[in-house]
Amino acid sequence: MRRVPLSPRFGLLAIALVVTGTLVAVTLPNDPAPQPAAASVDRPVPVVQRASRTRTATPVASLKATVTPDVLLRMDRPLTPRQVIALRRIRGVTAFSVLSTGSLRVGTTTVQALGVDPSSFRAFTPRETAGSDPLWAAIARGDLAPAYSTKLPLGRTVAVAGRTRQDLRIGAVAAYGLPGADLVVSQVLGKELGLRATSMLLAAPDRSVKGLRKDVRAILGDAVDLQVLRPVAITYRRPASYRELYQVSARYCPGLSWTVLAAIGQIESGHGRNLGPSSAGALGPMQFMPATWAFAGVDGDGDGKVDIMSAYDAVPAAALYLCRNGAGRGGQGLYNAVFSYNHAGWYVRKVLALAEQYA
Repeated sequence: MRRVPLSPRFGLLAIALVVTGTLVAVTLPNDPAPQPAAASVDRPVPVVQRASRTRTATPVASLKATVTPDVLLRMDRPLTPRQVIALRRIRGVTAFSVLSTGSLRVGTTTVQALGVDPSSFRAFTPRETAGSDPLWAAIARGDLAPAYSTKLPLGRTVAVAGRTRQDLRIGAVAAYGLPGADLVVSQVLGKELGLRATSMLLAAPDRSVKGLRKDVRAILGDAVDLQVLRPVAITYRRPASYRELYQVSARYCPGLSWTVLAAIGQIESGHGRNLGPSSAGALGPMQFMPATWAFAGVDGDGDGKVDIMSAYDAVPAAALYLCRNGAGRGGQGLYNAVFSYNHAGWYVRKVLALAEQYA
């Protein structure tokens, strides 16, 4: 495979990639990235949208500080009170939140839902989401709070089917940045709908992941599925080609092939030839929504900027986003991660098929 080098001033980022058996050279502008017309981006999607208040909310503790989640543990059965106590007492654990999980039918859409204690869970979400008192008050009073990716209509009342069937109001829409968070409800409502307390978020910033995993398994045994959420340290560099950029970025997610990133890059923007905005408002070479970029964006090249329009930032951000949603586990984990990137079965199939061609 022939590599097309960057110009000495990094004005062009280029790659030669094999697509359907033919060699296609793609040359793209990057650094500085071209900006779309101001009119197209002066109304970015906020991280949180909420409907007008309808009922009195139960009290929610004020936010003292946000917390970076280190691990998400899942069981196939509910955690016992004794297990929860033991997990929160693990050496180095500074914050935790028990999550009830399960699938719910909302209108005509099946979503992965979380039942949460708003007072503890909010700290684990992106800063803009965590700081929205009206959002957590809406959840506490029994409203639904879906993620943007579900495209559920804000302010509407929809039929929700789980263990029970209820007509519930969508009181807010937000970005959560966590796997399995298509919809967030209170623990009380989650219990009514049949969600089970099978998961837990832990923050232990001073512990190694290896040590944390060992302690968790000592309490829960080998049946626990432990997903690492701790951000991977970015090694600042500017790859000489798009191929190298995909390869370097894939290393931030052990188990993820660079070909998946290349496939997404081609589908989303033709490797940056179409930076958007899309009809939905997505921007940049990996077509992030601004609300998602608010918590998923990274500074991939160490220039002090987290630029949605820069491939040097967007490609590693995509790798980390996919990893946070289970891409490194392969199989169904990879399928679910790509689905979280774009909620459409056809999209996942297209990405995986194209990744095989790149391989």
